[in-house]
Amino acid sequence: MLIKGIGLISAILTVVGFILGIYEAVWAIPIAFVVLFVAILLVWVLGCSICAAFIDLDKQWEKHNPICRFYANGIMNIVMWFLRIKMHITGMENLPKEKFLLVGNHRGAMDPLITMAILKKYNMGFVAKKELFKIPVISKLMHTCFCLSLNRGDVKDSAKTILRAGEIVKEGKASMGIYPEGTRNTGDEMLPFMHGAFKIAKKAECDIVVATIKNTEHIMKNMPFRRTHVYLDFIGVIGKDVVAENTTVKLSEMAREMMEEHLKK
Repeated sequence: MLIKGIGLISAILTVVGFILGIYEAVWAIPIAFVVLFVAILLVWVLGCSICAAFIDLDKQWEKHNPICRFYANGIMNIVMWFLRIKMHITGMENLPKEKFLLVGNHRGAMDPLITMAILKKYNMGFVAKKELFKIPVISKLMHTCFCLSLNRGDVKDSAKTILRAGEIVKEGKASMGIYPEGTRNTGDEMLPFMHGAFKIAKKAECDIVVATIKNTEHIMKNMPFRRTHVYLDFIGVIGKDVVAENTTVKLSEMAREMMEEHLKK
């Protein structure tokens, strides 16, 4: 975790400074720690901003960039720490070793960022609505992480995006995530699924990981005074053999049934 890492480095430098006699008084130690923490964080932010400045959103990203991924994961880590998000995760053992399509319910704007942070070793990308790509710096880093903008108002453009997502998974560049509901939903019942989302798995000939997430709709209301407990559960996998044998409509129904059953628990 980035924040813990910066904190550890700051603590070590503070102790070294104390041993070397840099601080003349004991009360200066906590001040030195804070100053070092802020300074290291600012250097990190500067590096992140410089990296993002050279990213062209109009250029299709083709290769995994570990530096951009590092900064993207770091930003997500900082945001989760700042918003006081406490994660509760189950089912990680269900995740396949090969690249996959992740589908789940959609409760809040933070859903894709949280999921990408948790699944950082899978180089997750997401098909998300275009509004998410208007955030400075974050939008550019998401672009390098194979996140794709979905224009729901343009059927032809949406089809191209889904096709592109399938190609990314099939070529082993990244696992992809998508919310079949198509938009955030804080109601008791899930919205109708967009069956076309499952064309990604058909195109990629990959497994489908089914997940549920709870409580992300409360994050902005709770911060900064209350911690938000977010529950991310990877509840099962629809194997690639099942994907090959069934239509997108049937796959959509299967995934929805799994989610509904789990959310009732």
